[in-house]
Amino acid sequence: TRGPTAAHRLVAAEYLGRTEVFLTDFRVSARAGQPENSAPFEARRLLGTTRLLLDSPAAEDVRLRALLEDLELVLAEIAQLESDGRQDLDLITDGLDQRGTLGRLRAAVPAGGSPAFSQGVL
Repeated sequence: TRGPTAAHRLVAAEYLGRTEVFLTDFRVSARAGQPENSAPFEARRLLGTTRLLLDSPAAEDVRLRALLEDLELVLAEIAQLESDGRQDLDLITDGLDQRGTLGRLRAAVPAGGSPAFSQGVL
């Protein structure tokens, strides 16, 4: 296989940045007990990109693949949220914390920097 190209890395970095913002906002609003009504829709949109990246050469990076697989799980959970799912919100946010998903996302694409996985750091 050819491996990930610069374009794959750029798309993955942009996606990881958007996903980090979404999950951070989701976590804050979920902890306050008022998740955005659009959260399931946005999660489905990001989930589609997650699955495309998992099937792309970008996922040949073992650590990126593991992160994408974790994101796939949490985004699928959010995509299936119902408006009265307080217990589900707690499970999702607890899972984010226990797996360190947000920290891993932040490490993968540091603010203003190039993607860590493209440098062999992730």
